[in-house]
Amino acid sequence: AFPSMQHLPPALPEDDPHSTTATMTSAPTAPSAPPSPLRIYLHSTLLTSHTLRGPAQEDYAQYSSYCTRRLSRLRHNRDVKKELLHCRQYKGAYSTRDATNAPAAGKGGKHAYRPIDMTNVPSPILASHVNFFLEPLYCAERCWASSLHFKALASGGGDGREGSGNALGGRKKEVSPGKLRAQSIKRLRKAVKYATLLETLTLSRYAGPVGAEGEEDGEATKEGDGAAPPVDEHTQMEAWAYASWMRGNLALEQNQWQVAYAEYQTAMTLCQKLAISSNGSGGDGKENQNGQVEGNDGNSMQQLEMFDFFTTRAHSVIAPLLKYCHYELKENGMSPDEKISFLQESQHSNTSSNTANDPLQSKLLSLKTETLQNQATSGSNMSQLIFRENTIVVETKELRMALLKIQDLKEDWEAVAAKQTHGNAGKNDSKLMALLSGYDDAMSLANKELKQLAALKSGPAVNAKKFQLVNILGYVKYQKLKLLMARNEGLVNGILKGRSTSSGKGDNGKKKTKKELTLKQLEEVAHLYDALLQDARAVASLPGGGSLEDFDPSENGSTAVVEDEFLLEANANILRLRALRCYYLGRMHSSPLVHKYPEAVALLDQAESLASEALEEIAACDKMEGGDEMLEHLEKVVGEIKGEKCRVVAVSYLNKKASFSSSSSSSQSASSLLHRLHSYEVPSNPTKSIASVPPKLEPMVCKPSFFDVALNYISEYPVEELESAMEECLGKKDSGVASTGILGWFRRG
Repeated sequence: AFPSMQHLPPALPEDDPHSTTATMTSAPTAPSAPPSPLRIYLHSTLLTSHTLRGPAQEDYAQYSSYCTRRLSRLRHNRDVKKELLHCRQYKGAYSTRDATNAPAAGKGGKHAYRPIDMTNVPSPILASHVNFFLEPLYCAERCWASSLHFKALASGGGDGREGSGNALGGRKKEVSPGKLRAQSIKRLRKAVKYATLLETLTLSRYAGPVGAEGEEDGEATKEGDGAAPPVDEHTQMEAWAYASWMRGNLALEQNQWQVAYAEYQTAMTLCQKLAISSNGSGGDGKENQNGQVEGNDGNSMQQLEMFDFFTTRAHSVIAPLLKYCHYELKENGMSPDEKISFLQESQHSNTSSNTANDPLQSKLLSLKTETLQNQATSGSNMSQLIFRENTIVVETKELRMALLKIQDLKEDWEAVAAKQTHGNAGKNDSKLMALLSGYDDAMSLANKELKQLAALKSGPAVNAKKFQLVNILGYVKYQKLKLLMARNEGLVNGILKGRSTSSGKGDNGKKKTKKELTLKQLEEVAHLYDALLQDARAVASLPGGGSLEDFDPSENGSTAVVEDEFLLEANANILRLRALRCYYLGRMHSSPLVHKYPEAVALLDQAESLASEALEEIAACDKMEGGDEMLEHLEKVVGEIKGEKCRVVAVSYLNKKASFSSSSSSSQSASSLLHRLHSYEVPSNPTKSIASVPPKLEPMVCKPSFFDVALNYISEYPVEELESAMEECLGKKDSGVASTGILGWFRRG
């Protein structure tokens, strides 16, 4: 019943019956100087108890027992037990009801029961101890927890026996829900009584018994208004808000919508005022000249936490109950559709608290069930289905209700999917699972009826009934598979749209760049297309179709293949998915981490071939749902396949070239790009191999200055002079004296 907050003003500690503190006086007598008003954070104290003692886990029996123990500690505190205990030995206390006419002590003596009335206690005494206000608060909490415990038993939340959870005594016998409801309302009425008493005590200005002039008995009167209230304004507003909320709960259980609406409205207004006052002022801070509250950091944090607490309570706890009362007040003049839409809007606007939405949720479910039963009985909706060019009549009420439920769940899922964000992704998944469960329920009903018909002998009527059920089963399976395929297609599109393909500027003025898919993303897309391909093949093998004359009752139409437009569209979709799957598998194999280029080229060739066939098949299906979008997407994919194949072939060639020239790759990689214009291998480090910095020295043809100078003195070659010089030399040699003697012959030789 209270929103969970981690940090709030510190709750009061567990009471020690023998504790005495400076803020709590030791004697219940009117002090000479009036004490300062108390400030009690009632809701903070209750929040701590609710979090630790059971209501957070909906264990109200445990919380009721805790309140009983807490009340015993509160009442036996030595400073307040004279006013709070019912022992007759304290009959002279202020809280004794009709103390002047109290009966004498009889059986039981001083421990006999003493009726008390806390409104007789003067305001100065109430301001002397906080237990005077916690006692009625926990009395109200104990009765409220007991009421919710009985309500849970009446709705089937317990064993429904007297004595379960110490509820109705020690006898263990079955108790009717009516008696449990009566006990729940009775305890809730007592809770309202104690909450109203708490509100009265916070507003008390009773100064004490005063003897009236001229009266001898000195009769006490409560009309004195000279005393100040025992608590401050903040505590008074908290008590008022708590009492209004409790009175609204009682009126809600008694179906008094006008009273409940007024009380909840009061509680919500007070919570909003408390939030504003906690955020704007309060604590020990002082107001400066600018009207701002100055104080330490602890008080500022405490005020901020109190603001969040009361704001959350107003919008999450009280607002749904207020809207439910408003709905009940308008119900008589509303149609069933208007009631459902009103409850759905109230439920969507208050999703932060599940407990507070219980009446709205239960009312919404009951209205939807009633509407489905009326529609199924009337036979106006979902009485006929059209599947594979056959009009099927849905005869049974259970199947019509299941199909109507599927229709409503599908509308809810589409409404949530249209507003899907990161915050409500879990809610979208829950709606999808509910819709899939609805399809499973309808299929189980159809299979159950088919099993019942399987035991009957074949005949025209039995065969017609089987034909209808087989087509209904095929229709439900097709709708389920269609939903799953649409969801998986959406996941694929989400992955592909994760990269920006626009060359323009975005909203922030920066240029968008195209991001290549990583290997992990390619694997995810390929796995999704695997699932899509399985679902598409399941669609192609669905039962149903054809005519009653072609129906084989022995096989229930499960293996019969009917060549119709539905089957052609399913086969065309299979070709499309096969082409896309091959395409992304080829991209996986061509990634730098895998680099299986021959396999990638083969897969891309197969993808291009399948895509061409799929284009022809889809173009032949004129009535195919989403056919134009499929054609446009496939044409785009075909262009991407051609480009990807060219890139893979080029990379494969470069890879082969690099491996072939591995012996000279080390020397060539040391050269710059300018010297490797005709070398096609990819360097190991391209960023460092484009050019040499600084440039390397290159060899040049040497021309010495000696030859440049000597060239000026060189003329034409003197051929004639050289020939005459040679002739002179030869003539001198021939004109020499001939050798004589015996040795002359040898000299001539």
